[in-house]
This record gives sequence, C-alpha cells and structure tokens, in this order.
Amino acid sequence: MRHLMINRLICIAISFLLFFISPVYAGEAVNISADHLEYLSETNSYIAKGSAKIILDDTILSADEIHLNNETSDAVATGNVQYEDTEAIIKTDKLEMNLKTKIGTLGKSYIFYKDHNYHLNAEGITKTGDNVFELENAELTTCDADPPEWNLTSDHITIKHHKDLIAKGASLHVMGTPVLYSPYFWAPLTDSRVTGLLLPSLGYSSKTGYFYKQGFFWAIRENQDATFYLDYFADKGLAKGIDYRYALTPRTNGEIWMYHIKDKDPGRDLFEIKSYHNQKLPYDISSYLKIHTVNKFDYYTEMDSTSRDRIGLQSWNKDRFGFSSEENLQKYLESNLHISKDFQTGRAYFLGQYKRSLEGDSSSIPQNLPEIGLMVNTISRGPASFNMSAKGINFWRDEGQKGQRFDINPNINLSFGRLVNLTQKIGVRETAYYLTNPSVTKYRTIFDLSTTLTTKLFRKYSSYVHIIEPSIEYAYIPPVDNDNIPSFDSVDSIPHTSSINYALTNRISSLSTQNLETRLRLSQSYNLLDTGKEFSPLLAEANVASNHLDFKLNASYDVHDENISETIADITLHGEGNFLAIGRNFRRVTSLSQLTIEAGASRPLKMLPLDLKTKLWYDMHGNGVQQFTVETAYKRQCWGINIVYDRRPNDYQVSFAIEFTGLTSFSL
Repeated sequence: MRHLMINRLICIAISFLLFFISPVYAGEAVNISADHLEYLSETNSYIAKGSAKIILDDTILSADEIHLNNETSDAVATGNVQYEDTEAIIKTDKLEMNLKTKIGTLGKSYIFYKDHNYHLNAEGITKTGDNVFELENAELTTCDADPPEWNLTSDHITIKHHKDLIAKGASLHVMGTPVLYSPYFWAPLTDSRVTGLLLPSLGYSSKTGYFYKQGFFWAIRENQDATFYLDYFADKGLAKGIDYRYALTPRTNGEIWMYHIKDKDPGRDLFEIKSYHNQKLPYDISSYLKIHTVNKFDYYTEMDSTSRDRIGLQSWNKDRFGFSSEENLQKYLESNLHISKDFQTGRAYFLGQYKRSLEGDSSSIPQNLPEIGLMVNTISRGPASFNMSAKGINFWRDEGQKGQRFDINPNINLSFGRLVNLTQKIGVRETAYYLTNPSVTKYRTIFDLSTTLTTKLFRKYSSYVHIIEPSIEYAYIPPVDNDNIPSFDSVDSIPHTSSINYALTNRISSLSTQNLETRLRLSQSYNLLDTGKEFSPLLAEANVASNHLDFKLNASYDVHDENISETIADITLHGEGNFLAIGRNFRRVTSLSQLTIEAGASRPLKMLPLDLKTKLWYDMHGNGVQQFTVETAYKRQCWGINIVYDRRPNDYQVSFAIEFTGLTSFSL
C-alpha cells in the first residue's frame, strides 16, 4: 500500500509541475518528502501533510498539505504553497487544479520572473490553458523595495508564459500616487524582438518649440523590422518617419530611413533620406549603395538631426557607412553606388557618386557619374616592386565645365639594403581630358621620381624599448602644364616639385603594466625651387598612450614667419567610468581657434547613483560658446531620469526622459 501511495504521489508531483512552467521529461528523478503520507480508501484520496516537498531537477514545489482525489483527478495544495524553477518563483496560500484538464486556480499570489525582475501580486490567479494565466486585481513592478517606488495596477492581467503580458485598465503609480492611466498595457516575456509602441521623448528646442516624439516598432520577421515615427513640433508641425531594416543574408543587408515634415512657418515640405544596402553578387562581386540626401539645403539648419539615435536601432550599427549625427557641420552630403571585384593582385571597381550641397545650390559641384577604376596591389620580385592605378571618370554638373578624364599611374620601386635601406621610385601619370562647356581635349604626362634613404636604430632597456627611425627623401616632378584644366580634384593640380624631405621618428614602448606607448615624429622639407620660402613648416606629430592617458598632437611651425601655423591637439585622462578630454584646434590661415572640453563622471558622489557628462566647444576668436551640452543620468534599481541641455549660437534644447526599468520594452 505504501508503495502504491508513493507512486500516486509521484503522479501528483509530475502533474503539479506540468501545471506550472517547466516541461517534464521522461526519466528525470523525482524527489518527494513529507512528514505524513496517508491514503483514504473510502474517498480514494491521497494526503501528504507537513512540509510536503516535490523536487524535479531545478524545480521545487512545496506546501503544508497536498490532497489528491483519484476519482475526479482534483488536487489541492494549501498553506505556504511555493513553486520555484530557474525562471520564476510563485507563492500562494492555496492552489486547486485538475490533473486531467490542467486547469485550476490560485488564491492570493505572488509571482517573480527572474530574467526581467518582474514582481506580480494578485488577489487570484486562474490557469485557463497551457501556460496561460489570468490574474485579478494585480500589481506589477520591477522594484525590489517594499513599498515599490513605482508599480502598475490592473483589474485584469493575462500572462502567456514565454510570450507576453496584457493588462486592462492599467494605472501607473509613482511613490503611491497614480500618474498615468491606460485602458490597455502590453509587455513581452521573451528576449526576442516584439512589436509595440516605444517610450516617447519630449522636450523643448528654440528652433522647433516644444516637441513630442513617438515611435512604433514592428518586428516583421527575425531578419526584418520597421519603426514608424510620429513627431509633433509646436513651431514646425507634424512629422512622419520610417526606419526599415533587413538582413536577408550575412552579406545582403541594409536600412532605409525616410523623414518628412511640412514646415508650417514658410509653408514648405522638408524631406530626408538615409539608406544603405550591402549586396553580394555572383562571381564574388561585392556592392553597396549609400544614399544620404535632403530636398532643401537648409534642412539641418531648420531641423537639426532628425535621425539621431534612431537610424540603426538597438544592436544594429548606427554608422554603417559613416552617417554623421552632426550634419549641420557638414558642407555636403554624399551618396554612393559602389561595385567591386577583388583579385589576388588587385581590385576593379565601379563608383557612382553624387554630392548634395548644404551651403546652397548643388548645380556647380562636379559629380562622379560614373567612375571606373582598376587598382593593382604591390607586386614584388626581389628588390623590385610594382603597383598601378587606372581610373576613368565622367564629371557631370548642371553648371560649369564637365566631361571625361582618364588617368593611369604605374609606379616601380627598387629597394636595396636592410640595415640602411635605399628605395628608388619611378612613377608615370598619363592623363587625358575630353571636356565640354567649353570644349577642351588635352593630354598630360607627369613623371614622379623619388629616392629615399632610411634606417632603424633599436635598443632594449630594462623597462622600455627605444627605436629611432631617421629618413631622407628627394622628390622630383617636372613642370606640369595645368592650363585650361578645371580643378575637379587633386589629380588636376599636381605642382612642379623638387624638394628634400627629411624626418626623424622616435618610439618608446614600455615593458611595464602601464602599457605606455609613445611616438614623436618631426618632419620638414626643403624646396629647391625658387619659391621665396625654401623651408616648409616644421611638422610635429606626437602620440602618447597608456592605461590612463592618451595624448595626440599635430602642429606645424612656420620657420619663415616664426609662428605656429596650425595645431590640433587633445589629451584625455580616463579612469573607471570617469574621463576628462581637452582639445585645441588652431589654424592661422582660416582664423580658426577652438577649444573643446569634454568630461564624464560615473557616480562622482558615492551616495548618489548619478552620472554626469558635459561638452564645451568654445571659439577663441570672439564668437564665444559654439556648443555647450550637459547630460545627467540618475539611475536607481528600478527607475532613472535623464536630462540633457544643449545650447548652440542660434538654438538651445532641453529634453528629458524618465525610465521605469522594464517599461522600456513595454507598450502603452
């Protein structure tokens, strides 16, 4: 009889576990314990009393008392009922179920989903089907504190395990005070991408006024999704946007971003397109298409960046092909169609390139429509090596000279010696022009000759390695006839050259744990032509990198005018979550003089979970602050607030976002 009782209790155990969440597999060992086991023959019932516990693998079910009616298959667990597995914990005062239908009810209950840190309390729970639970008068939060700092209450919640959670008549409470009501609330209970509304953002900009931005995410398939945006700007009007992403194969993927607003002030439409597409073609041919354009050149002056933090969401790369979020600082936007075929010794390519001016009309900008090229990589045979480039470009524009240019540039190098190396280069550039408006046909031949002498001195010390690399080069290009040739790019303005170029490079590599790497290079050239200034500016390049410090410097000193002509420098100090960066940008010929300071601190006050970040861009020629940004992020266990203040000469913007942890993937 006791053996039969234990077998029946094993059936109870397995049925109870099936009632909850984890699947049961045949052959897994079930461990059952209780203070008292009893069989009632008159009712054909089984009773386990006193600390009844059932353990199956990582799943535990315990209660003060468990009853099973063998006739009806009804089971009841009462008193401190608790279920726990690797995913969830359920606590209730009473559980009633039918082992055949697997339908039942729980009394006043608490459910904790471990992965998402969801805490749910309900007055009652009904299991209506496989992994479907109905909760009455329920409360949801991700806060561990009691009482919670925020919680969501609902008259009725439906949970589909490993799928989603739906609440009707939901109210959001903060510190016990109701602040938001929604008749419908939805949340995923899976790590997969799911369809739903994104949390909105709101703020104020002096350009666009108060704004409200709302997105809706559509998980089309595992490899495709789309996000739709509806934004309202008080001073501009209603804007619509879409971001569609796809990854058809590892080598075929892309993204399309489109945004439109009808500006109510001048009554005109503003439109932006950003897109890229990677395509693997037959015969190992690779291709990509990048489109970045706007219909009005002052789009970013009026709207700033409308795709910032939107294009390339989540784990997708934000800057797949270099889309900048500071478009208002660019001179033009660039769109490209590129097709290439790699060979063992080189590459052939086709390029179509179009530039959209952000400073006015684009009709006078030369467009490469198209460009076809062949690049031959360096091929070495003993001391000799060879490389070559050949390009044909059709320059097109509405206004100004246009036509075709064909350019071939082979180079031969001869290299001798190891301790002291002598390299001689002989290059030839043949260029042919067939231009119209006005009509010009011209051929140009240029020789590019140079001789370079280099060596390397090396010494290893106990704590570092020191390398010195001096070099000297003589470069010669005969006089070039550039008359009647427009300047499409640098190929069209190659100057007559006869100069001696010399450089000295020092490298120090630390052997300690600080990983210190330093590089200092000084270079200059002496012009043998009668130009009035024989010496070029002295160029200094310096790099210092270590665990806690990075320093970069590029500076040029005009030895004739005895002043610094250009400086680009920045130094960054960084530690655990903290950094300070100071940059200096100076160019005398354009009267550019800028100072940038960026700093960030993670929890500077240990008692406050507060992160700070700031950026200052200051014009030292009297124009003052060009950009000043302060961002604060206050993060608690289950909620956070982020405030951003951004000021520029003709615009300032304040935005803020409140995050309730767990709600970022929820939809209201």
